[in-house]
Amino acid sequence: PLLATLHRVKQGTISILSRSIMIKQLLQKIPGGQNVQAFVGTSILIGLCAIPVFAKDTKTGHDLFSQEKPQAIVDSESKLRKDYMDTKKERQQQQQQ
Repeated sequence: PLLATLHRVKQGTISILSRSIMIKQLLQKIPGGQNVQAFVGTSILIGLCAIPVFAKDTKTGHDLFSQEKPQAIVDSESKLRKDYMDTKKERQQQQQQ
């Protein structure tokens, strides 16, 4: 079992190294210096990490890390606010009479 585990670890390390070499070769094809290549690579990585944030198919406020209120709550709050303002106006009219 130990040899099999070491073999799997070795294969995993080789695949990581081959990906690393492939990424390095792609970045070296970008014209410009090393700073430009690092900027482009970092920008692509940040863009890829942002895809789940902007491509979500859930409703507002229903995903795991959302800081927004769900639309149902926003609607109910606006309805309550409207009802409160209507009753306030009615009370003012009754007091004036």
